[in-house]
Amino acid sequence: MKKNYKIILIVIGLAGILWSFRQQQVVKDKKAAIITGVNRVIEYAHYHPAYVNNDFSEKVFKEFIEDLDPSKRYFLQSDIDALSAYKDSIDNEIREGKSDFYKKAYAIIQQRQAESVDYINDILAKGFDFNKDEILNIDYKKIKPAKTKAELKERWRKYLKFNTLSRLYDKIKAQEKKLEKDHTFKPKSRKELEKEALKATKKSIKTYIDALKDMEDMDYFSMYMNAITMQNDPHTNYFSPQGKERFDTSMSGSFEGIGARLQKDGDYVKIIEIIAGGPAWKEGKLKVGDLIQKVGQGDDEPVDIMGMRLSKVVKLIKGPKGTVVKLIVKRVDGSIETIPIVRDRVELEDTFAKSLLISDKDKRFGYIYLPKFYINFKKRNQRSAATDIKKELEKLKAKNVKGIILDLRNNGGGSLSTVIDIAGYFIDKGPVVQVRDKKNDVEVLKDKDKEIIYNGPVVVLINELSASASEILAAALQDYNRAIIIGGKSYGKGTVQNLIGLNRVQGDAFGDLGALKWTTKKFYRINGGSTQRKGVTPDIFLPDNYMYLKIREENEPTALAWDKIDAADYHLYSIPQKQKLIQEEQKRINHTPLFKHLKEKAKWIADNKKDQTIYLKLDKYIADLKKSEKTGKKFDSLTKFKSDFDIESLPEDIQAKAKDTVFKHKRKKWINAIKKDPYINEAVKVLRKETTQ
Repeated sequence: MKKNYKIILIVIGLAGILWSFRQQQVVKDKKAAIITGVNRVIEYAHYHPAYVNNDFSEKVFKEFIEDLDPSKRYFLQSDIDALSAYKDSIDNEIREGKSDFYKKAYAIIQQRQAESVDYINDILAKGFDFNKDEILNIDYKKIKPAKTKAELKERWRKYLKFNTLSRLYDKIKAQEKKLEKDHTFKPKSRKELEKEALKATKKSIKTYIDALKDMEDMDYFSMYMNAITMQNDPHTNYFSPQGKERFDTSMSGSFEGIGARLQKDGDYVKIIEIIAGGPAWKEGKLKVGDLIQKVGQGDDEPVDIMGMRLSKVVKLIKGPKGTVVKLIVKRVDGSIETIPIVRDRVELEDTFAKSLLISDKDKRFGYIYLPKFYINFKKRNQRSAATDIKKELEKLKAKNVKGIILDLRNNGGGSLSTVIDIAGYFIDKGPVVQVRDKKNDVEVLKDKDKEIIYNGPVVVLINELSASASEILAAALQDYNRAIIIGGKSYGKGTVQNLIGLNRVQGDAFGDLGALKWTTKKFYRINGGSTQRKGVTPDIFLPDNYMYLKIREENEPTALAWDKIDAADYHLYSIPQKQKLIQEEQKRINHTPLFKHLKEKAKWIADNKKDQTIYLKLDKYIADLKKSEKTGKKFDSLTKFKSDFDIESLPEDIQAKAKDTVFKHKRKKWINAIKKDPYINEAVKVLRKETTQ
């Protein structure tokens, strides 16, 4: 039995320091308590706190203004000029617990939002001319603030025209499909469809306005606090009391919804993870990278979520089990699709490790999927990623598999203690990861148990969304020469965070102050290199849709730097003719038509993302969409791939779930997905070659 290592937690003697803080400064209100509490923790406990000076102030100023008005449809240049008086003094306000800049910005945005309602109502009352040749530029970072209210109104007009135009196109397309199926169908006139589209926009924008009105002072203040905290690094975040509640819910492993994790992406919301076993996973159409444009409840008209706060979008998508939510999404290839999903309870059970048997002619291999490094911190004797992986390895070992594929793609990390244990299943003993704190003290975390659960060939699959704990495990097995890593370059998150309730810092005089998650340490590979920014480079590279997109840690402006420390003391294992195998397999993959095609698609996706122009004349809008769809169809062949391997569940898994129809449905769907996965196909080929040398 591998030793259950203690989870890495910060030990900094906060109690005495924070008590002395309380004696030094008296805060007068809740915002002051939050500001001073956040500042104290970051200043004294952050791994590498940002220097709070005038430069820091300017960055916070810019970040908060962009967060308040990302599409530049609210603030006037005169508003920015007025707020610029605070540009160099935010650092002083932070130290003094003041929020004058925030209060001024909040007052202005409230005023401009109220004025925008008048613009919107006037514009929608007049309607639109879809024969007028004009464009909408959505490259908002390059657009300057409007100088006049008339200019602001014009921006709203173009945005609302685009909103209505997209609905008009959807209705035209729906009619065309109906006519193809039923020649007796009588299509509506263009004018009738325009009226319907405009009516739908009016309903959608009303919901948007209502959502804005629902936002409270503390919602905006949380944005301000995060504009401050994220100057230290991307993973230092403030949670309001409501945000902390949502954070706790997300960590509990059980909720009612669609089973997808979301992230703000400009005006829209991006799918960043599909939770295995959840409703979206079962339905199968929603993909990582999809941008949600509209959300509908059942048969109701979908609501445009452009510019809407993420919390409001989440609220629209979540709902009672058994109800239907419709997501109108924009694919990474530019196509638009409506995806209905029946909400259900998403259980943690669906995110646990699981395995399959893959037979390739005369050889059988084991496949293990690990979606995250989970653990119950309150009940450590319960199942964890480590205990489950051990069980799966033992089951596969009993079937005499010739090699193991460990799939860590899209695994964002989790418990460090489980990483130590899992790495230990493949090595006899030794260091797994090094951790350095702000004092430059280095701790080497080791597997001290000589027991090896599996000593055969191992291939680890990673991609750009494999982060943190995933990178530690992949790096350790790579450094030990214990596994061949294939896939894409990993995310590059090499930092450790801790969470503290601010009431521990400031007391309870002002009610619940929320919490702060801040960076306390950095991870280092046993070879001395940090995983921060650089991530893990695979031994064999496989192209994918993400390869040209700027989605890694290194693309975050405040990401901590890469560095290295001394290597730990460890020994190497032997993979016969490893370099020859890697070179030959990489050469074969580079000349494989499917992966050549995948690389072309990735380049097309990246280029398509750069196009920030939307045509607002109907015929040009349709022509542009059809052009994109036509180009996208060149890559349809990628969806037709299917391996010729035999894939099956382990007999004991089937027996244990003999009466569980949901399990059977999920397992059948999962096996079909594995058959269509070219990356797993390549992992099997690499294993086969390794075991025949």
